[in-house]
Amino acid sequence: MKYFYLFIITLIFFSACGTKREYYQPTQIEQLSYNSKSINGKIVNFNNNIAQLNNNTFIDNMGNIINFKLDTNYHILNTQQEEIAIADDNGNFKVLNLHGEELFSHKFNESVVSASIDGDDMALVLASNTLVYANKNLGIRMLQNLGAAYAQDSRYANPYFLNTIIIYPMLNGKLAILNKNTLKVSREILVSSEEFFNNIIYLHVKNDTMVAATAQKIIVVTPNRTLYLNENIKEINVNDKEIFILTKDGRVIKNDYNLRKIDEIKFQFALFSKSTLYNNSLYIFEKTGYLIKLNTNLKDFAVYKLSEAVDKKSFMTNGKFFYQNKFLQLN
Repeated sequence: MKYFYLFIITLIFFSACGTKREYYQPTQIEQLSYNSKSINGKIVNFNNNIAQLNNNTFIDNMGNIINFKLDTNYHILNTQQEEIAIADDNGNFKVLNLHGEELFSHKFNESVVSASIDGDDMALVLASNTLVYANKNLGIRMLQNLGAAYAQDSRYANPYFLNTIIIYPMLNGKLAILNKNTLKVSREILVSSEEFFNNIIYLHVKNDTMVAATAQKIIVVTPNRTLYLNENIKEINVNDKEIFILTKDGRVIKNDYNLRKIDEIKFQFALFSKSTLYNNSLYIFEKTGYLIKLNTNLKDFAVYKLSEAVDKKSFMTNGKFFYQNKFLQLN
């Protein structure tokens, strides 16, 4: 029996070694009509909101390069209202203004993974799947753990302030709705029930509609109903009428806000890395070195070779693609 198991393991090993990885190969490559420009500094860290450079600057979600001297061992979580939320891996959290003046600080028992600022109020999510509601003047007003969360995705959505409630994107596939007046979680919305890598990676609120997603499921919540769609999600982009889902197997799916499919296109073997909607086009960087410009009708697209961005830390926002120490203005 021992030799039988050894034979099976050996067979699996050689089968795996014999499997050839196939890569995206566009049938036609266009010539880029514009050149990349150099920026001072290079990207050393990034998240959904900002990218940090190595020369005391960062790129905000509008694509502006902002001067800001970051404390040693800290990273930027978010920036709002010209205030910067920063944290380290040991539970230290601060809010600073652009001049580096400290507006708030607190030491938690675990690191802060996402944060939002609304005036004097702050909403945080800790690595233990704990939500925090704090105030610059009153300190910690609410701290509640919402259960265990295992093996998280590296993408984190930030909490969202909406009138008298705060929507928290938790690490266990749930959205927690906190009432600021009562300091109680009034509702928990289950997005996905996966055991691992189940944190909320995307959260968008517009008017009375909320769109949220984990890596496995997208949800649309309105006052009248809640809709779900299972997909293997890499990125999500939205405009006023449509939701664009980029999947890990190279598909771009256009849905309406009822999650009904309008159209779909597949880029065979493509590994999507970054994306942004800009001027009725969806720009996608493909990991092996291609920039795809896809019209929002999903009918017309062009592919450009961009080898210099391969294996570089990158950030795409508001019609700009930053990689290493360069950027492209997407036209």
